[in-house]
Amino acid sequence: MKQTIARSLIVVMAVFIIIAGKFAYIQLFQADKLQKETVEQRVRKIKEMPDRGEIKDNEGRVLAMSLNAKNIAVYPNLMKSKETREKVAKVLSDVLELPYKDVLKKVGTRDSKGKLVQWTSIANRVSPEKGEKLKDSDYAGYIEISNAPKRYYPNGSLASTILGFVNYENQPGAGIEMSLNHYLSGIPGYTVAEVDHSKKEIPIGFQTASKPVPGQQITLTIDSYIQYTLEETLKKAAKDMKPKAMHAVVMDPNTGKILGMASYPSFDPNDYTSAKPGSINLNPASYVYEPGSTFKPEYMAAALDGGYINENSSWYDGVGSVNIGGARIRNFDGVGLGQMGLQDIIVNSSNVGMVRISQTMTSKQTLEGLKKMGFGQKTGIEFPNEEIGLVPTAKRLNSDPQAKATVSFGQGISVTPVQLITAFSEVINGGYNITPTILEKVEDEYGNVQYQWAPGKKERAHKEKTVQLMKKYLAANYEIGSGKTIKINGYDGGAKTGSAWKVENGRYKPGAIIGSFMGFIPRDNPKYVMLAVVDEPEGIGFGAQSGGPIFHNAMTEILRYKGEPKTKPLKGKDKIEENIKINVPDLKYELFDVAEEKLKETVKGSVVVTKKGLGEVVISQDYNYKDGTLYVNLKTVNIKGTGATYIPKIEGLPVDQVKSLLGRYNIKLQSHGTGNIVYQETEPGEYSKKIKKLTVWCN
Repeated sequence: MKQTIARSLIVVMAVFIIIAGKFAYIQLFQADKLQKETVEQRVRKIKEMPDRGEIKDNEGRVLAMSLNAKNIAVYPNLMKSKETREKVAKVLSDVLELPYKDVLKKVGTRDSKGKLVQWTSIANRVSPEKGEKLKDSDYAGYIEISNAPKRYYPNGSLASTILGFVNYENQPGAGIEMSLNHYLSGIPGYTVAEVDHSKKEIPIGFQTASKPVPGQQITLTIDSYIQYTLEETLKKAAKDMKPKAMHAVVMDPNTGKILGMASYPSFDPNDYTSAKPGSINLNPASYVYEPGSTFKPEYMAAALDGGYINENSSWYDGVGSVNIGGARIRNFDGVGLGQMGLQDIIVNSSNVGMVRISQTMTSKQTLEGLKKMGFGQKTGIEFPNEEIGLVPTAKRLNSDPQAKATVSFGQGISVTPVQLITAFSEVINGGYNITPTILEKVEDEYGNVQYQWAPGKKERAHKEKTVQLMKKYLAANYEIGSGKTIKINGYDGGAKTGSAWKVENGRYKPGAIIGSFMGFIPRDNPKYVMLAVVDEPEGIGFGAQSGGPIFHNAMTEILRYKGEPKTKPLKGKDKIEENIKINVPDLKYELFDVAEEKLKETVKGSVVVTKKGLGEVVISQDYNYKDGTLYVNLKTVNIKGTGATYIPKIEGLPVDQVKSLLGRYNIKLQSHGTGNIVYQETEPGEYSKKIKKLTVWCN
């Protein structure tokens, strides 16, 4: 008996020693590991993304904004059983409306060693409502729900080649979204949450460790209506000319502020993955081309500044061509001008005359003049990937007389539209240096101004006499030269056309032309300067026929919109009927009352609106302009018609008003937030299927 008791005591002591040894081993060698696992299971850190700063135009109209959305992820390593993973996958699948098998596969994601991973993404940018449903579910502890502001562009493709886009990972991909990201991005925060044994968050243990700091608000120099006018003008021109690409820039020549800058084709930054190849990075700061005759005013101004020529300089051109280094350089029409002065050279766009000017300058003097005007270097505009163009080297100009000659009329040198319009502005703005800009100001979340554009030190780019002469020559070209066919009734100004062979892969492409038109209004104190560039217009060989109509149509509307007074009296039939073209905004799918209000806001002057039909939604429009009054007919239909539902544009409207309207047709409005609608999930348009519910976000 005693032996049995002794043996039992020995066994008990042995077990005790083993257990004690195990505890000692854990304390000495595994304490850190176990503590880490405990923290991982009970505490989690969730990154909170900040709202990206808004982008507005110079009138305060919003061009880019952030909407509230949620990112959804899971913690697979916390789901110890297959049954738990299946239940979590079922909840996610039901709420997010995703295929169950796909979700289950993600929930069971394993690493290369076969272990369940700590974290994996399920869905990005889902509605806050779905996020709340997941948070209230029985399996919320296995699910991460984090703020993920969704970038939204309320005007679709408007100014897209300026703005760029923000991708699904909240990273900028182009435009000023990229170049000004340091202002817009904000600073992420994070939240620490403690969970219980069932993985549910413990409210008392939940705390925000760091609040996200919103991005700063940016105001651009762009005017949305001028931007809209440029883009609409390019779209209409594209139908007629079928070009490879087009660009148009409107600038205040006195400040360098860009008022509008459009490129074609453009894209919708809300759907950037569907953009045409090359369109996302297509803009006037990165597009490089040979400018042709629009380069002549800048070159002539440099020669006048240097004293190599003067207002009395003249040459004789008897045959319309000149032999340079064994090659014959011709005027575009092959006609000689006889004795020609500087104004004759500009008005007739004489290549021979420009070559004669180039012969008064050495290669060094030529390059000094080009550098002074900013060619071959960045302008400083706030754009990513700004190109500098290509200026021939001194070695090239010294060794190749043809290269030195052709630069004078814009061939053998490449520029960007932004470089050219900046240099041209300095010729006609009184002769002062400017830096092109699209950034007006930057404000923090409280409205404190962090940056405000201000004019720099006034420094001369050209002599006063040079400016006087060049404006005189350009005004003559606008009245009687290549610009006369596009001049705007009632306004004086100055202009220059350009046509150049297109360079492709280092060689001139046979038959391919780049046409351009550059002009300013008014003549004496220019307020607007515009450049239009058309890449390979179909069947058109001259800038007056390609870029000219773009300038005329867009500038006519801009002057009307800005209410600029006429600078000279109208004559003849023009005194009775100006025949101006109005860029009426696209009102399709607007509610009639909204469309009528937009017309009266946009079109200054007398407007008569006639409603055709008894519905609420505009489906077509037509108009005519007579005796100073714009007459607009708007055809309307009911939201629900026979066999179709017409979803109107409702962004910007009070949510209660829209809810009441849609309720008449038994359409439920599901809203996130209150106030005015800033985003509608269902695009405006005609739908053959029945629409029972619309989802919107409000501010």
